[in-house]
Amino acid sequence: MKQIKQISVMALAALALWLPRATAHTPVVPTPAELAKALGFTAAEITQIEAGEIVSKDLKEGSDKELAGVVAVFFKKPVTELVESVLQGKTLESDKRIQAFRGWNPDGSVEEAFAGLGLDASESDEANVFWRASTGEKLNLSTAEIAQFRKVGREPKALNAELQAMLRARYEAYRQSGLRGIAPYARGGSKTASPGNELALAIKEAMPVAHLDDYFQALLDYPANPLPDVRHRFYWFKQEVEGRPTFILAHRASHQTTNAALLTEEQFYVGHSYNANLVVGGGLQVQGGTLVFYVNRTFTDQVAGFASGLRHTIGRGQMLSEIATKLQRVREQLEK
Repeated sequence: MKQIKQISVMALAALALWLPRATAHTPVVPTPAELAKALGFTAAEITQIEAGEIVSKDLKEGSDKELAGVVAVFFKKPVTELVESVLQGKTLESDKRIQAFRGWNPDGSVEEAFAGLGLDASESDEANVFWRASTGEKLNLSTAEIAQFRKVGREPKALNAELQAMLRARYEAYRQSGLRGIAPYARGGSKTASPGNELALAIKEAMPVAHLDDYFQALLDYPANPLPDVRHRFYWFKQEVEGRPTFILAHRASHQTTNAALLTEEQFYVGHSYNANLVVGGGLQVQGGTLVFYVNRTFTDQVAGFASGLRHTIGRGQMLSEIATKLQRVREQLEK
């Protein structure tokens, strides 16, 4: 394909310079071989990306609950247009699993953001799960949240009001205290799952490859010590996961220059099936469009414990396949 023939491993090296640091320090620039190795791509795989293929690779995982991988794809759109589409939620429209969503800026109305959120009349099975809420993996709730749902009257309106209150409280705790404000999920007895700790681990794992320590440190410290020129946006999604509706709270941040961009999404609350998710997207504008690397780190109790290795292999493969399919749909939508 002529329009992307100049993309090479050198483009990978340039991704280390996605954006200038917010300090006066001179960034350490890895060699092309170093960055390609860090991302796990071979020269042959870069050639496939040049030809328009979507290529995925496994990444090293820091927890027995983590599934990690990276997907590389080429878009025939400038990097600035891609970032704007993502921040405005336009790419969500291509995901058939997302039943509803809303995005707002940090200074937006919280009342408006969560108005109308809830289960509908056809989702009575899921409503019963909340009315019978208990510790364990069927729902991701704190001990206090479980107690509140057990008190809710068995009317859909009352349940949806409690859902809105719970999600709003989690959002406000995150806005006030960041990762440290995320309540753990009760798993029974003294066992818990901590999405805040898991996201912190994922962010630290992303630092060495991206060579943007200041940006990722700002995510760890959020909302303290914000970096200039970083845009923030929040979302709730109502999404089908493993055949059930669930509600997800996400924080998207981005920083960009004319020819490069870095965008992250932290799913800091997920209703069930997995605990938390970090996406790191790096885009470098090249001849004919933008080269994008999409790093995904998902944490789930389902792959820990006995036969963890096999569960990781199956889960990671399924995750990367779903991401590749999603990126293909997004590319088709944006390039119409």
